[in-house]
Amino acid sequence: MISKTVRLVLFLIPLGLCGFDGVSQPLIRGVIQYDTTRWKPVATLSLIPDLSRMYEVSNEAIIQESPVGPDGTFSFTADHMPPGDHLYRIHFTRKEDPRASLVIGGPDENHLFLICDAKTEISIRISGRKILINRFTFDGYPVNRSVKEINDIAGFIDTLDFYGPAVNRDFVREAVYERLRRYADTCSNPLISLYALYHSRFESDYELHPEYYHKYLRKWRNEKSEYFTAFRSQLGIAEAQNPLVPVLAALLFLGMSGLYWYYRRKRKPASNPYQTLTVQERKIFSLLKEGKTNKEISDICAISLSTVKTHVNSIYSKLGLQSRTDVMDYKTDQE
Repeated sequence: MISKTVRLVLFLIPLGLCGFDGVSQPLIRGVIQYDTTRWKPVATLSLIPDLSRMYEVSNEAIIQESPVGPDGTFSFTADHMPPGDHLYRIHFTRKEDPRASLVIGGPDENHLFLICDAKTEISIRISGRKILINRFTFDGYPVNRSVKEINDIAGFIDTLDFYGPAVNRDFVREAVYERLRRYADTCSNPLISLYALYHSRFESDYELHPEYYHKYLRKWRNEKSEYFTAFRSQLGIAEAQNPLVPVLAALLFLGMSGLYWYYRRKRKPASNPYQTLTVQERKIFSLLKEGKTNKEISDICAISLSTVKTHVNSIYSKLGLQSRTDVMDYKTDQE
């Protein structure tokens, strides 16, 4: 008999794996300081399937919502998160706006990005108040420190109004983009690398430096995520091909060509065209070789003159002949 204590332990083990309330444990935990008179007490999590759509917002992209507690805490579970690294966006909504609203730039900018692998717990602390997302820190998944660093580099462009003439601003802007491209080139995490590149205005730079992007894709040629598929599509570049593929294709072509020529040389000679003649055509052919006219052949074979002409034309065609002289010279036993 199993004791009551053992039964209680066996009952509590599965609850301990998923929480006493029977639901998934939070994967992302956050806390935010915000003006409760202006912002809804809701945090929204969206999955970004394509980095070119980072700033698109729709109800379809939203995978979870979390209430923001009186102390500013919110959380999301791993439910509806695909395996592996993916880019997510957390945003907050002003009270007068619909849930799928994004504010880009300014004190009311209402979102931040993070990378999650659906396994590692992440903590976020957001300092806001007058500026909703003024500063924030990540703990739990180190790659998000790189996300923040990339955002800080790219955000430097927002300060260009302080750099005087447009020539100076353009110089600083290109310096920032070049730094992001170097960051992407030296990064060991594929999604972080691509995240940096998407902040560097690569679309216009690709036309000027295509060799950089071809080298970049060779580096990540084995990366088959939806993010790299979309990136290659944007550049108009086909999926990176395994370098052995063209070599194997060439060897296969040479092998098939060799077999073709081998069997062509070894195959039996074509049958004698004379063997294709019907019995009646052979009879008429022998009369032609004797020098008989069509009228004579008609009388001998008891067939009409037009039928004779039809047979003669068929004989010429099958044997490749042009005249009665060719008939006289034709060897019926030739190969």
